[in-house]
Amino acid sequence: MRTTALTNKRKIWTDEELEALPKDGHKYELLDGELIMSPVHGSHGMICVRISSALLHFAEARSLGEVFDSQTGFRLAEDLLLSPDVSFVSKERLKKIFPAPDKFLAGAPDLVVEVLSPSDRMRQVNRKLDHYFEHGTKLAWLVNWPKQQVHIYTADSIESLTNLDDVLTGGLVLPGFKCKLRKIFQPG
Repeated sequence: MRTTALTNKRKIWTDEELEALPKDGHKYELLDGELIMSPVHGSHGMICVRISSALLHFAEARSLGEVFDSQTGFRLAEDLLLSPDVSFVSKERLKKIFPAPDKFLAGAPDLVVEVLSPSDRMRQVNRKLDHYFEHGTKLAWLVNWPKQQVHIYTADSIESLTNLDDVLTGGLVLPGFKCKLRKIFQPG
């Protein structure tokens, strides 16, 4: 996946300006005042849907909160609007950060899922993760689909799952959630 900076100038973008960007199939984010565009490949989309589906099934069955796709914007600061590939927000947190159905969410999700592509710049991905945790995210999954690995981040630890029989869990954010990596990378 190639991430392209659309402007080198730092600018304060209003929600209205961001919403008026072209509907051209690209995902736009605001990272430290810099507008970036992230087109994605087919494998990326399949992995996102598999993870979203597993999370949605688990969260809905227990009435825990909402799962969002990559089109959902999380306004973390005036120069920071991010949209993780998949995210989960608990019912409790949703009450605090969901101002209105037609507005960006005003805060970070509890769980962030970023699905890597070979051309992603790790420096940029790490900046995003740092911002999410600074604004209240409790758990992040960094999914490396070409290597069939998931790196699990909390505020004070990183764990790597590298075997298709390893089990991805929801930690304290989604207690009881379990999914073998095989189900994400090689369903069948």
